[in-house]
Amino acid sequence: MFGVWMWPKSVRLRGAEIVFEDCRRAGITDVFYLTKGLAGTTAFLTPLAPPMTEGRDLLREALDAAHARGIRLHAWFTSASDMHYCAEHPEAGLCHFTKGPSEKIVSIADADYARFLEAVLADLLRRYDVDGVHLDYIRYNHLLYGWSEADRQRYAASGICLAHAEDLLRETFYGEDGPTEVIFDAYRVGDADAVRLAEARADAVLRFASSLAGVVRRESGAVLSMALMPEGAYDDSAFADLHYGQRYERLADLADLFLPMAYSQAYRKGAAWTAEVASGTVKKAAGRAKAVTGLHAYEGGTGLTLASDRRAAEAVPGTDGVCLFREGAFVWAFADGGKLTLVNALQKPVVSFSVRRGEAVLTRSAALDPGGTRTVALPFVPDTIRAWTEDGEVCAALV
Repeated sequence: MFGVWMWPKSVRLRGAEIVFEDCRRAGITDVFYLTKGLAGTTAFLTPLAPPMTEGRDLLREALDAAHARGIRLHAWFTSASDMHYCAEHPEAGLCHFTKGPSEKIVSIADADYARFLEAVLADLLRRYDVDGVHLDYIRYNHLLYGWSEADRQRYAASGICLAHAEDLLRETFYGEDGPTEVIFDAYRVGDADAVRLAEARADAVLRFASSLAGVVRRESGAVLSMALMPEGAYDDSAFADLHYGQRYERLADLADLFLPMAYSQAYRKGAAWTAEVASGTVKKAAGRAKAVTGLHAYEGGTGLTLASDRRAAEAVPGTDGVCLFREGAFVWAFADGGKLTLVNALQKPVVSFSVRRGEAVLTRSAALDPGGTRTVALPFVPDTIRAWTEDGEVCAALV
């Protein structure tokens, strides 16, 4: 698989035919298309949720363009993030330890929201021939969230001493010396309440994910994929287990495909870390779910870091490809013999670019407006590319 995440904004700005033709030319096999976003709006027309763009079926536009080019399209759902639902049901917001309910993130344990999302997903699958469903935000966002009265009752019912668990939280996040590892260290050495807390959160995530997976299995033969936080792939999973409740080993029984978000530059890491995440994902998926590594192809990444990350991820035994986050956030660079075609999918002009092969380097000005395309002759076939706007270097994908 050579995949790419895509916001409907790309289709609105440049048109589905142009965007998906670029994807075809790049060799993209799978597009993970944002179908229910953080705002709670949808890219398809449904009576159950407000549209992203009034009167436009952005999913149908993308789906038709993708299938016309032999590209698989996965409907991407930001599952537990839904500002519209939170506005209508403020009591359903994921509750912070001290600040109260979130206005953006719904509680992963809220049964009414799970039923609502099941209905939205079923409506989609009955009317659109998507190739896959991609679940994102199937997790807690931080250990300090998930502390409503209902959450506390659930924790207590699982045998957790709330007073001790809350003391661990306070020592970890509210001590005089700032954040510490207190609760994570307690978990590592088998503290009963820290372990039970992680288990209770993982149980809630699994119930939520299972309810959505059940809809996919009943309504279609679509591939079920999940975007996962990269820390879950580490051998030391204390951070991921407590913060996110997102256990790779458990979710592998539900999903066909894992996409760990190995965004190296966001973590200030290099290609070796990307490979570590890819390898850990393969290990924890244990052959039950395939592993496709999500790569950093947005602000902060460059043509060099993306190429390095891709080589590292693809070299890991047992992986099934890579996926770029995201279309519209990097410059496409198509190499064809002695020609290079640049496609500026950004919303700012590209002013220059540089290509290299071995010791040979060529740098040129570009003057490439947003949405623009330019083909230039080169004296060699490049193996790396860099690109710049007036604000600095941007990410570029050489294909």
